Amino acid sequence: MRKLLLTTAATMGATVALAGGAFAQTATTPSTNATVQTTAPNSFNVHLNARINWYAGMEGSSADNQGGYKQDPYQFQGYIRLYPGFDAVASNGLKYGASGEIRMPGHGGGTAGLSPGSTSGEETLYWRRAYGYVGTDQLGTFQFGMVDGTMDTFYVGSFESFNDGAWNGDLPGFVPGSAVPAYPFSDVGAYYTANRVVYLSPTFSGFQFGVAFAPNTSNLWNAQCSVAGSSCNNLSASPESSDLKRWRNLIDFGGEYTGTVGPVGLNFAAAYAASNMVDYNGAPGAPTAPTGSVYEGYSYGDFGGTITIAGFQFGGQIGYGRMNGDWSPQPKGGVNELAFMLGTQYTTGPIVVGASYFKTKYAGGWTEGTTGVARAETDQGIAAGATYSLVPGMAIYLSYLYGLRHQLGYNFYTGATDTPVGNNTHSEAFSVGTVLKW
Repeated sequence: MRKLLLTTAATMGATVALAGGAFAQTATTPSTNATVQTTAPNSFNVHLNARINWYAGMEGSSADNQGGYKQDPYQFQGYIRLYPGFDAVASNGLKYGASGEIRMPGHGGGTAGLSPGSTSGEETLYWRRAYGYVGTDQLGTFQFGMVDGTMDTFYVGSFESFNDGAWNGDLPGFVPGSAVPAYPFSDVGAYYTANRVVYLSPTFSGFQFGVAFAPNTSNLWNAQCSVAGSSCNNLSASPESSDLKRWRNLIDFGGEYTGTVGPVGLNFAAAYAASNMVDYNGAPGAPTAPTGSVYEGYSYGDFGGTITIAGFQFGGQIGYGRMNGDWSPQPKGGVNELAFMLGTQYTTGPIVVGASYFKTKYAGGWTEGTTGVARAETDQGIAAGATYSLVPGMAIYLSYLYGLRHQLGYNFYTGATDTPVGNNTHSEAFSVGTVLKW
């Protein structure tokens, strides 16, 4: 949900305006984190934007009563995020700056305690994004650091902006993880948190293109790895089978078109990603990796589009290739992932309402050598909701989700294989919430 929850206003200015147009005028919308700052020639703007999200929710799922543990169906959730950075324009037109995103652990990041005070001190902060950029309107933009690649920069048809992000938003945090269908598209942390370099072209006649490269799974800091070992992100080969699920040399490229035909707005985008994997380098006598520990490099393409007219928007996206759910590598011999989404939304004044449906098939819990497990998992998700921009800097969310998971022979709750139980999950959730941003 890059455009809804993760990208700061400064990020939008860097990746969109620098690539081919002027910086946007000051504005606040439900789909951005804060105000968009205007940057004039020979100026330097520092910003510390932030947001607080809070929800009251209800959920019911097949995972609520497992192993003797039973969950209440109601809960409060929320978080705060900070977006520091600066944007500058030199007198010669050079545009440059830096942007970051600081998060708290969020759902699943803490531990249970006897009182709120016993766990509040464990809320450590961490950097989710941190990058710099430099560019001109004529030459395009160069970005470096923990930043979105082209797979989610050119990301259209996700329908994540009619509430808090649908199945890639905050409401899935109310549902036990074993009952949450895998979100099969690119704007997830397993993809965008890598330390990479990105080039985005200027925009011409509505078209923009880009290419990105990440050498390995490291974040911004990856130093002092002088002795090879599994703690090194820059491994090219390893004797440990656990390292073979790590990708390396990830390259992706894509493009986007935005335009109009009369009263109809058009937006289409496509991107492709490919990678290598860490190779096996076992001891003599063990020249091949253990069965079930080998994974394929990424080879995955995504296409999406929307058509907008009179406040109505229709569209979706489709992805296919070597992938296993939410940006996990595909096990050797596994089926290629096929995912699609369809959605619609309507905007009138401060109100946005919409709905979406996605379905994906992928290897799931199957690996080479497993017995009694179907070669494909099928996940489905329905989302509906609305956003009402009450006043500048404040919006109200209404969200509903319904999800299914299915894989014969695989127990989603325990991870056991060759079992007739736990092969299906279902979940349902509803919440009302608010966001305050500045």
